[in-house]
Amino acid sequence: MLAISRWTNAEAGRIVCIGDSIEHDIKGADDMDLASVLVRTGILAAASQQELAELTRRHHAVPSYLMPCFSVDAA
Repeated sequence: MLAISRWTNAEAGRIVCIGDSIEHDIKGADDMDLASVLVRTGILAAASQQELAELTRRHHAVPSYLMPCFSVDAA
């Protein structure tokens, strides 16, 4: 919400929220009607597909995209 308020010209369709928590990051994006990416190297790295499905049901939040990892290559 804070980031969106700083860029008043940002269109919701051009915003993607990235995080490793379904309960916080993905749910927050869903609550704001924004796209989301669940990164699998964070707190849910060891979670099975069944565990992820249960979390999405419990929190009523489904990521728009999944990423196996998130990294920045240093040049």
